[in-house]
Amino acid sequence: MNIAILGGAFDPPHIGHFLVASQVKEMLKMDEVWLMPCYSYFPEFPVKFARITQPEDRLNMVQMFGDYACLSARQRLRTSDFEFKFNQKSRTIDTMRLLEKKYPQHSFSWIIGSDTLPTFQLWNEWQSLVKDHNLIIFPRDTDFKTLERRVKKAFDISKISSNISIIEGDVIVSNIASTHIRNRIRENKPISLMTAPKIEKYIIDHKLYR
Repeated sequence: MNIAILGGAFDPPHIGHFLVASQVKEMLKMDEVWLMPCYSYFPEFPVKFARITQPEDRLNMVQMFGDYACLSARQRLRTSDFEFKFNQKSRTIDTMRLLEKKYPQHSFSWIIGSDTLPTFQLWNEWQSLVKDHNLIIFPRDTDFKTLERRVKKAFDISKISSNISIIEGDVIVSNIASTHIRNRIRENKPISLMTAPKIEKYIIDHKLYR
């Protein structure tokens, strides 16, 4: 199978994640998209992710999010606890190598949001990711005309090779971010249009982000 991996903190998961996963699946004809929450903070971004919600809470919310996607849009989005079991340091390069070793019958691609391109060269062994693994670049803004140029600059390449896919064309881009949701919760503002109902209830019941 051709499987795309959408990794991240998912703190919390939101509609923007769904738009990325569902459009990648549809536009690139993926068999599955795996939603893969990291276990701990990202080593590449220790400041940004130094204080994230407990792993179990985030995994529970991602599972609810996957169920919501299946029911509401019939999208085959699978929740994966792979990094919980096999790579708690959550380095992308290690996860990709482990996935390919454990599931040699599948082809894996890692989804990267264009907003991470400016700091991509901070990622552990980023050159190996570009050279040896399948990468999918999803736009996080509407500056589509410069996206390919930004990818080339971030990856330090002169042309886009066959293992790199850039999502372009008729694509829905969302500016929703987990940070926005956390801030709205602290300000006692509604989040019902930004995430799934069950996730909103879970956040309230478990008093998250207060």
